[in-house]
Amino acid sequence: MMSDNHLLIRIHGMAGGQSACRVIENGKIKFLSPENAGIALGAQWFATILTNLRKAFPTCDIHGTLDCRGRLSSALAAMETGIDAVLIDAGSHDLMAQIESLGAKSGCTVMRDLPATEHVYETGDDYLPAQELDRRLAAFLAR
Repeated sequence: MMSDNHLLIRIHGMAGGQSACRVIENGKIKFLSPENAGIALGAQWFATILTNLRKAFPTCDIHGTLDCRGRLSSALAAMETGIDAVLIDAGSHDLMAQIESLGAKSGCTVMRDLPATEHVYETGDDYLPAQELDRRLAAFLAR
């Protein structure tokens, strides 16, 4: 059985998050935003989704990683909104040290790379119905 503690679940909105919370129920869930969401959608968009999921599913331990590749300022905004982790492009050593220092102060993990693909689950919540989302995630976790 796949451990959900080491799995990032990529969501595109509330439907994917709700599905994961229904399937996992009482466990730790680590959500990953869409690719480059820091540029396209912003930190507040993702923070709001996480907040709404935490309210709707209080028995789930919900965490989120915002993909900020392409716009470093999105990582700073994510830190201000309380997002748990950010994914950024590797930059100069001095700049990376500053971003990591700010992340440590705000409790936000700074990631330079995604984990191996087997640890990133793509929900398909941008095109699949809720029942199918639940079925596919449950089958994936049961492997």
